[in-house]
Amino acid sequence: MKNMIVIFTLLLSSMNVFSATEGPLNKGMINPGFYEKPTWFKDSFLELQADLNDANDQGRKIILYFHQDGCPYCKKLLDDNFTRKDIVSKMSQKFDLLEINMWGDKTVTSLTGEELAEKEFAKKMKIMFTPTLIVLDDKGNEQFRMNGYYAPDKFSAALDYVLLKSEKDISFNDFYHQQQNKSQAESKLHTEAIIYKGNDLRRLIKNSNKAVIILFEQGDCLECDELHGDIFRRLPVYKKLQQFSVTQININSDKVIITPDGQSMTEKQLAESVNIQYTPSIFFYDKQDKNSEKRLVFRSEGYLKGFHIQALFDYISSKAYLSEPEFQRFVQQRADKMRKEGVKVELWE
Repeated sequence: MKNMIVIFTLLLSSMNVFSATEGPLNKGMINPGFYEKPTWFKDSFLELQADLNDANDQGRKIILYFHQDGCPYCKKLLDDNFTRKDIVSKMSQKFDLLEINMWGDKTVTSLTGEELAEKEFAKKMKIMFTPTLIVLDDKGNEQFRMNGYYAPDKFSAALDYVLLKSEKDISFNDFYHQQQNKSQAESKLHTEAIIYKGNDLRRLIKNSNKAVIILFEQGDCLECDELHGDIFRRLPVYKKLQQFSVTQININSDKVIITPDGQSMTEKQLAESVNIQYTPSIFFYDKQDKNSEKRLVFRSEGYLKGFHIQALFDYISSKAYLSEPEFQRFVQQRADKMRKEGVKVELWE
């Protein structure tokens, strides 16, 4: 009996060591930060062609849901979005949702028949944020992608957008903007004293001695309100922001600018050309070494709170992206280091 207890204890310890997670080990939990999935998720062997065939036969769509244990944004998706009746109704009636742990080892058989561990499949699909949800069309092609957490109203609108196949006629941003309750958010674009107000982005990127941030934003955007009215007002964040040259694009504006690659077009046209679906989106331009020109090195296109915004700024300013291409792994390493130094880590701050 004692031997069995020892073996069981060692097994639990090994699971704790090798489970990838953003959050600390909660009391009484074997899998750090594990969140129970809703019962209407599809039970799948992750053989994607078989799942796609089943969905097509039933007139449904496949959603690939990439998550990780301890992810506060995943928990918010489960607690806030996946408990709302209108969203649950659409999801359970029209979609088959397949969950994939971005650090997991279960086998995924891709649409081409390639067998990959979940973590390798996530890397192949260029997953940088959790949650990420990818909607597939009936051929298995990516129809729509939600990078990061979408608030319930925006999430519900995204489901309507793909069900109506509206991507053929209108951008998601315009589709959502038409449905949004504008009285909830500031109608004007926020600004900061450090934001570059000129029209020539190419010159800014070329001449700045700092890495460059382009903020893609719009009025009537609650998440933009939070970014400027709260997160950028926090002293640690503001200090990190000053390490960059910052400019701003109004994705609905007809103002003519010079784009980073030297073209003349409106701000709205630039946003459409780089497929902005979420505001605020943050683009980072940096040079890999002192002799190279700056280039786009990272796109942040999802909802982030203060801890992750600071991590994002560190990721670029320290050039950690050169040695660690997976932002989520950098976030974990940064959080672990802070905990070892005795700093309390609040992921949802």
